[in-house]
Amino acid sequence: MHMRDFRIGWRVLARQPLHTAAMLLGLAVGLAAAFLLLAFVHYSFSYDSDVPDNRNVYVFKHRLGLLAQPEWIEQMPLPAHDVLAGSGLPLILCMVMPHRETLTVDGKPRELEFTEVSATFPAMFGVRASSGDLAATLARPDGLALTPRGVQELLGTALSSPAAVLGRTVEVNGRVLRVLALLPEPPSNTTMPYLALVGEGTVLWKPGERERQRHNWLALAGKLYARAPGVRPEAMAAPVQQTANRVVAAHVGADAMRRVGGTMVEVAVTPVAEAYFDTDVAVFHGGVRASKARVLALAALALLILALAATNYVNLATVRVLARGREIAVRKTLGAGAGRLATQFVAESVAVALAATGLGLLLAWLLLPVFSDLMDRPLAAFLSPASLLAALALGMATGAVCGIWPARIALRVLPARALAGRAAGEPPGSAWLRRALTVFQFAAAISLCALALAIGAQARFAARADPGFALDEFVLLHIRQEAAGATRQAFQAALERVPGIGGVTAIDLPFGHPMVRSSTAFRGPSGVEQRLEITTVGPNFFAVTGIAPLAGTGFDAGRRVPDHVPEQRDVILNEAAARALGFASASAAVGGAVALGAGVSLRVAGIAPPLQHKGLRQPSRAMVYMVEQGNANVFMVRTGIAADMLEKELGPLLQRYFPGPPVRVQPARAVFEEGSADDWRIARLLTLGAAVATGIAAFGIYVLAAGSVQRRGREIALRKLHGAGGRAIGLLVGTEFALLLLAAAALALPPAGMAIARYLDGFTAITAHAWWALPGALLLGALTALGATLRHALAAMRVAPATALRQGD
Repeated sequence: MHMRDFRIGWRVLARQPLHTAAMLLGLAVGLAAAFLLLAFVHYSFSYDSDVPDNRNVYVFKHRLGLLAQPEWIEQMPLPAHDVLAGSGLPLILCMVMPHRETLTVDGKPRELEFTEVSATFPAMFGVRASSGDLAATLARPDGLALTPRGVQELLGTALSSPAAVLGRTVEVNGRVLRVLALLPEPPSNTTMPYLALVGEGTVLWKPGERERQRHNWLALAGKLYARAPGVRPEAMAAPVQQTANRVVAAHVGADAMRRVGGTMVEVAVTPVAEAYFDTDVAVFHGGVRASKARVLALAALALLILALAATNYVNLATVRVLARGREIAVRKTLGAGAGRLATQFVAESVAVALAATGLGLLLAWLLLPVFSDLMDRPLAAFLSPASLLAALALGMATGAVCGIWPARIALRVLPARALAGRAAGEPPGSAWLRRALTVFQFAAAISLCALALAIGAQARFAARADPGFALDEFVLLHIRQEAAGATRQAFQAALERVPGIGGVTAIDLPFGHPMVRSSTAFRGPSGVEQRLEITTVGPNFFAVTGIAPLAGTGFDAGRRVPDHVPEQRDVILNEAAARALGFASASAAVGGAVALGAGVSLRVAGIAPPLQHKGLRQPSRAMVYMVEQGNANVFMVRTGIAADMLEKELGPLLQRYFPGPPVRVQPARAVFEEGSADDWRIARLLTLGAAVATGIAAFGIYVLAAGSVQRRGREIALRKLHGAGGRAIGLLVGTEFALLLLAAAALALPPAGMAIARYLDGFTAITAHAWWALPGALLLGALTALGATLRHALAAMRVAPATALRQGD
């Protein structure tokens, strides 16, 4: 293949600008969609790629048998570090601990996270200071290293020059830190983001606090990393797990350990290279997580869209080859060999693909901000030199593959037949291939439409689901944990007097929050001990929310029982908890007693209905509701005032009781909807994919219809001469494409139905609208096919027999 082939190809393409533009635009749209999706896939698989030898760097996680529903937590207590250090294993350890501190920046209180790291951090994670000495900074108690964003957040100014920042001091809760090093901004695709680094001996610790944490197995300090080439993951986890179980056994007793099979604490490790895809982790610090299966599905979607665009190009290129029969025949007669002809047609295809690649990159660049917002990932690095070269390589490969079939058709042209004017006939194999490609295009479009409609309908249903009360009537106030209980109670009393507020109650975690709940062991009348999840609420929770008990009553808001007299306190169970504790029925549980620990008896005041604390992704679990006066972190405010307006109105009151950083105010529904954010994202992405696929399929069937009417011109003319009317001719043309649509539906709907069923299996309740997605997608496909073929059907109905017969001679 020489440059001359490309010059000839461009001249040939320029003779039919509309046809060439159609091929170019269709391929460019497909390439643009593929570029964007593959950019996200590459971004996801590049997480933590900046960490040297990241497959031999591991992060520890654990889960507790103490919990009713044990879930993995990617945080460890500080003593685990010392256990590994003394294990004799050849490990390099690093502890990464967050310190969230309140300080004043530009006269305004602000919370900022300082990240404490071990001295091994720079070498383990490949972090080098852009200015200053990072190792020396981490060795000093007052040392502080900042990223550019950390400078902006902490000092309230942009990083203009290192000299303007190095040496500056900041005061945090009466302790002074000095900026001694500046760091480059960490990559956005990291599972360990940071703004400000401090060392292990940092002054941020209160006197003696770090030493106490070194022996506290019940407090989660932060992430524990280990570089361990050649050490098996099980060998790393074993010392921590054995020691943790021994400590927990001493705390909870041998009986509790026997009930969980002797393993109360399970410890595991994950390579940092796989941490982003570790969706088993329910609690982690920093960044986000993603399902590897979903990311791979997006890669498959990118290749599917590219394949659809390529089939569209092959259809159009085949039509062009059939129209160039005389040209091909002349070239063959003048001595052009098979290799020369094939090279020329492949060169034309590559030329179109390269132009489409340039246009596709432009479209991808224009759509990149929208796509980044849709995926909730910063993908600005997509247009790097490496990605541009990869895009060009993909475009060239697509062009070369797409040129094979047109070249094959050209090689089968018979010069004598073509020069005699009888080259219009398409080989039967080619005609059937183009029909098959069109069926494939429509099948893909129908499948994507069905999935987009079903996931969108279920996501909306899940986001707007009723958790068991009128959630939309509530606004949440997230109170900082350090606030005293008396302050919270006084604030609630003041809040209840604000006009427009119909009630205030408290809860430990808002509905829809993914955080792991605490649990403890209860014993019912059967004597069997069960570990159940606990939700701590205010005494008026059921009254304010309007949740009616299935049996018994709610808490008595007027009954103020001191927390230190637990045997006088009431609890409320849901039905699942009542059954788990051995009560014969919900009504039988009311007034009964359940034991908490040794000799602590609690009275069952009522039975709550099943509430969706974590949305529709998780079933309602056995739950015990207990009153904790002044300890819950979230106030639920029943009001008709919008959250932003309420925040402004309550500003002075909030600052009076909780001075410092602003209290977060948000609609209660917003937290609940966060559980459906990924589903909404997938639905929107599939909608865009379905729109692209449908457009490509519509164009493909439009071209196929044009070729079909042209090919069957003589047949249509003869039918008209034998008395066929316009309706019969329209049915003749329409039937061919109706059969293609039915074939596409038969190919698309069964796998789409199975995919929808599998998706819906992940929900405890589904909307019937999700299954309407299948006929809805089929209807959209039928309307698309009708719109794409209508023009040619009408043209066939208007064909003049004499003209058609003359053109067929």
